[in-house]
Amino acid sequence: MLPIIKPTEAILINAIKLYIYGGPGIGKSSIAMTAKNALLLDVDLGAYRTGFLRRSSVYVANNWNALSSLDVNKDLEPYDTIIIDTVQRLLELIRAHFANDRKNCKQDGSLKLNVQGSVNTEFTTFVNRLISSGKDVIFIAHATEDKDGDETIIRPDLGGKNRNEIYRISDCMAFFSWDRKHQGQQCRFLKFDNSGEKYHSKDCASLGNVEVPDLTNNPTFLADLIANIKDHLNTMTPEQREFQEQEQSWIKWQQDCIESQYASEFNNLKEQLSNEMENPRFNQMWACLKHNAIKERGLGYDEQTKKFFETAA
Repeated sequence: MLPIIKPTEAILINAIKLYIYGGPGIGKSSIAMTAKNALLLDVDLGAYRTGFLRRSSVYVANNWNALSSLDVNKDLEPYDTIIIDTVQRLLELIRAHFANDRKNCKQDGSLKLNVQGSVNTEFTTFVNRLISSGKDVIFIAHATEDKDGDETIIRPDLGGKNRNEIYRISDCMAFFSWDRKHQGQQCRFLKFDNSGEKYHSKDCASLGNVEVPDLTNNPTFLADLIANIKDHLNTMTPEQREFQEQEQSWIKWQQDCIESQYASEFNNLKEQLSNEMENPRFNQMWACLKHNAIKERGLGYDEQTKKFFETAA
């Protein structure tokens, strides 16, 4: 008998993708190493900085050919969690791999536009191999600060298309930072909820903001958190998960529209919107994009080219 799962029944999630980004020295690698039976892919060559908190095995990854050739069922079989530290540097390795073939490059040495898309595809394929084999995947990224008028925006230090792609494929995303508890004490938090805040996050498991304890005495902190995320997602029907994902994406879309300043940024968002024709919020997304581009930033829109453009001051 076929194991049919009805539309109202949950589909068991065995592996997730967790995205953590934050400033230097806050302990991104150390917290990732508290995941279950983890292997850290040290693409940033900084695992030595974890010191006595280095609890996981480390693979120094400085060559994309060697990394992509790892056999998931043999080389990675002993591990339950794969940490990519950092995702920025891994994408650079893949770009360097493609740049070795001069046919992939423009005259100035940069990658051709279609090849840049191949970089994302190569990365996503690698991650999907890990997920398909039942490995949890943790993306680690540095944070960067941008200005929107007088306000500071904090987001992962990645190019726009890379940033949006990794956000899209992640199940949950947290900004890792210091903050004060109600009693005024300074503590570290994984901030999955960005309500009213100027940082990027994704909270498909209703985590809110999670206080990070002293990892010396809590060596399984992230393993326990990931187990809780899976437990929560596995109580939801596919329809509920899809709705939650759509709501998080809508929040991110509004944030991206508000934070964009230049015609190129709005045109990149419009290109993304072309892939959202079936999204029930499509009309709202388009209205939000036009409002922020034309009303808030004073850009023009060319109906023939279907692109936004800078207007004369």
